[in-house]
Amino acid sequence: MNAANTQLIFLHGAGERADVWDDVIAELPADWSCNAIDLGELGVIDDGMFDLSDAADRVLQRIEAEQSTVVCGLSLGAMVATVVAARADPGALDALILSGGQVRPPKWMMRLQWQISIRLPERAFAAYGSTKSETLAMYAAVEAADLRDRLGEVRVPTAVWCGTRDIANRPAARELAEGIDGAELRFVPGMSHGWHRSHPAAFAAHLREFLSATSARTPRGR
Repeated sequence: MNAANTQLIFLHGAGERADVWDDVIAELPADWSCNAIDLGELGVIDDGMFDLSDAADRVLQRIEAEQSTVVCGLSLGAMVATVVAARADPGALDALILSGGQVRPPKWMMRLQWQISIRLPERAFAAYGSTKSETLAMYAAVEAADLRDRLGEVRVPTAVWCGTRDIANRPAARELAEGIDGAELRFVPGMSHGWHRSHPAAFAAHLREFLSATSARTPRGR
């Protein structure tokens, strides 16, 4: 896999928009093909519902069969990316990057997040271009998700990242790495859940390192 000839698909977290990845992408080589997908614009939010499975299917539709593809997801995006990798046809996907992802989110954690969010005014959700109803719909989908049976279906080189300050998601990071064959687990020192926003250069550096190492281990063509 040659990163310069690879399509990188970025999937954001709940309450964000695709442009949250702009600063990370700006730190990557200009000849890399980067595509940040807006999960809120996939058309899967209807009557207050967000369907994680439908979102994954729509991401799969954007994968070019003739091009090497890497999917990088964070938080909700990492969960969608996991389903994408599990459903992808053999050879359709070359690598997977999951940061701050979940497998079966703790009910207490999601209910706490819901209770906090439901009390916030609409303007609080505008910072990353989202809306209150959209964010709450995504939280509901995350709470209902259970990806344990999907992990064994992921057959591509996978990086599992979690910031050392992202305490709530550290158990899930271990579960992801244990459930996905050959996955590399990395706890990133000093980083919180949203380190793609707070430290985009560091996120991009880890991404470049992983893709370089993956290319060296598994040279391939299409």
